[in-house]
Amino acid sequence: MLFKPIKIKNLILKNNVFVAPLAGYTNLPTRLIFREQNCAICYSEMVSAMGLNFNFNKSSKLIDINQIDRPIGIQLFGSNADIIFKAFLSLNNFDYDLIDINCGCSVKKVINAKSGAFLLKDPDGIYKIVKILKDNTDKPVTLKIRSGWDKDNINFLEILDSCTKAKADLITFHPRTKSMLFKGIAEWDQIRILKEASPIPVIGNGDIFTGSDAVRMMEATGCDGIMLARGLIENPFLIEETICALKNEEYNKPDTDKRMKTMLKHCSLIISYMGEKRGLANFRKFASGYVKGLPGASKFRQKINHLVKHEDFIKTVDEYNNYIKNLL
Repeated sequence: MLFKPIKIKNLILKNNVFVAPLAGYTNLPTRLIFREQNCAICYSEMVSAMGLNFNFNKSSKLIDINQIDRPIGIQLFGSNADIIFKAFLSLNNFDYDLIDINCGCSVKKVINAKSGAFLLKDPDGIYKIVKILKDNTDKPVTLKIRSGWDKDNINFLEILDSCTKAKADLITFHPRTKSMLFKGIAEWDQIRILKEASPIPVIGNGDIFTGSDAVRMMEATGCDGIMLARGLIENPFLIEETICALKNEEYNKPDTDKRMKTMLKHCSLIISYMGEKRGLANFRKFASGYVKGLPGASKFRQKINHLVKHEDFIKTVDEYNNYIKNLL
């Protein structure tokens, strides 16, 4: 059975479909929209350990969670165990469910800070990070990795050995090197190799853009679950599609009314959270996913890019919805 509950130490998740921590995307309103589709767990946006240590009030705003937003993971990135542990201690007032360490981000700013995928060069450093957290919390400690720094330095099995010796509770694996960024094809066979060697649950990540992709990954690799990331930006309904596919159930793609209704709700939540002007500007990057593949999508996106009032956005969406219906 592909769709199943998963246990991470003392945390029991209702299923095995994870929503990735996406910088600039997985804010609280967006997570609440995704949770309506029955995902197992969401993560706050990736948070800088150094930022928490030196400007806590600013960086901690990325960890805005509430009791509806559960279970929730917090993902930290930092260059070493001391920096990450100090940041971890500052999170005592947050009611979260697991702590995750990013060892896979390949963004230049993160790499320059010797964090994220830079840690792939130092399996012993990863061991120290996981070990100090495991020694100081009862919450699950997990991590997200890539396959290595570049094609000449594929070391995911060495990293697995380090993190399991430190008693990590779960590992999420994106089988691309740091140097690949998001180019090329994720080498899913590496997930199979990692899973066969791993004593802890393995979550597969990379190139899941449809429910069928999720099924193929799980069948090909034997991984315990999947993490959705970039695919959610292209398709905001990917969670429900994936769950149907894993359950081998027929999936009915959302009609235009559902797309527009969910888009309006998503925008409204972000505006309530950020304010009208900032919220509308923030939502624009989500809008393309709601209208992808529909007639006139490009003109619709261009039009909303100039809107500054919520009421004008609502009116524009209603007009676009009527336009689509008249074509059918």
